[in-house]
Amino acid sequence: MTDTESRFDRDVDRSWNEFRARLADHVAAMSDGDGLVLEPLVEEDTGPAGPCVQFYAWGEGQVRCEVPSNAHLDPDRRLGPGDEALLAELGWRAPSRGPDDPEDGGSPAYWMDRPAAWADQLAAVAVTALRRVWGVPHPLFLRTDTFGTGRADFELPPPAEEIPPQAALPLAVQTAGEEHVRELIESTLRERIGDVPLWDEDGDLALRVAGMVVFVGVGPHERTVDVFAPIVHQITGRTRAAEVVADLNRRWPHLKFVLVEDRVAVAAHLPASPFVPAHLLATLDLVAQFLEGLDEGFGTRLGGELLHEIDHDGVPPPADELPPWTAESEADLPLTLLALRDFHLDGQVAVEPRTVARMADDEPDQLLRFLRMSVDAQVCWQAEAMGRAAAGDGAGTARAEAKAQEWESTCRSLTAAMRLLVPPAGTTGKRRRRRRSSPPEQIELFENPDEPTLFDELSD
Repeated sequence: MTDTESRFDRDVDRSWNEFRARLADHVAAMSDGDGLVLEPLVEEDTGPAGPCVQFYAWGEGQVRCEVPSNAHLDPDRRLGPGDEALLAELGWRAPSRGPDDPEDGGSPAYWMDRPAAWADQLAAVAVTALRRVWGVPHPLFLRTDTFGTGRADFELPPPAEEIPPQAALPLAVQTAGEEHVRELIESTLRERIGDVPLWDEDGDLALRVAGMVVFVGVGPHERTVDVFAPIVHQITGRTRAAEVVADLNRRWPHLKFVLVEDRVAVAAHLPASPFVPAHLLATLDLVAQFLEGLDEGFGTRLGGELLHEIDHDGVPPPADELPPWTAESEADLPLTLLALRDFHLDGQVAVEPRTVARMADDEPDQLLRFLRMSVDAQVCWQAEAMGRAAAGDGAGTARAEAKAQEWESTCRSLTAAMRLLVPPAGTTGKRRRRRRSSPPEQIELFENPDEPTLFDELSD
């Protein structure tokens, strides 16, 4: 591939990335009854409906996304087996009925329902469908149609101005301290995504990938560049989850999947010196490839829920809930939590759940706060151990692994106390977990008494 071809491909990918971000913002802001249709610029005579991807907001924060099935497409534009397999892989559900069949809560098209908070995931799969199923080469080859009471136009981006070629990234760089590593991370990411987010208070760059957050930061003592993404939480069956994690580690040998108490995360640790930009980009591509293939069923198989940018109740956690943490700042953790950790020094684990609950004043919220801090501490010590092992520091590795074990035991004690105060549904107890309100009854996209669906009205 020539430099010109490579630059052209990068420009096209950049345009699609910008389009995906704009689409996610639009979908997230849609009100109930709003709709958006994205169509390739083709001749008008494309069958009853024609290739498209469409969105409809309904049911207090739900968004349905649909792709027409072959029942609505001209024979020349029908989906092939590979197209249908790709849609299923991306999370679309197969048509639940024919165009003339009674309503069943599904759709005669390929469809998926997601909360509006998952707009990034919806935008990502929509872009993939537009590019790989309908063969749209560039966002400029799309037309849009919006409708609804809270209708807001979705403007396609103007043609990009010619961007002068950037200097090629270096093959490898010997680093000189943490700030130098951060500068190299920023310049590498800028080549890929353009604008780079600010470093957060924990010293990480938080990237949005497929509706999840991927953290990129510098490991302890500037030895590693760490890529970390929490993917599932609220896991109830550790045995089954451990089996799935082991299988993931076999199938994705260049990534590390870890089970920490009731959470599963994916991580990768790259040498910080010499810093190799291509290694960081390849690792992020691999993480993105994994995350973009996830759906709700993945969380179910692990016995938990996918962990998106907001927590499972749809409420962002308070910004000050988890203080910035490093191994050196462990003394800043709450004294009560440190006292609980001290119960587990040198491998001691026998702490009664009732004792732990009393240390948190029998407050589940306090236990949860302690648990999150403990998980962060365990992960940080595990990273410290990996860094020291990479440096050949055997004694330091053993000390860090022992600290990680102390915090893992602390997590187990806190979880047992949580179960004591918050018994599972269907059992008796003094406290119960707050239940989420039942989701509104699902409706079919564009189907209401006043406005027939795009697909149904064309089948008459």
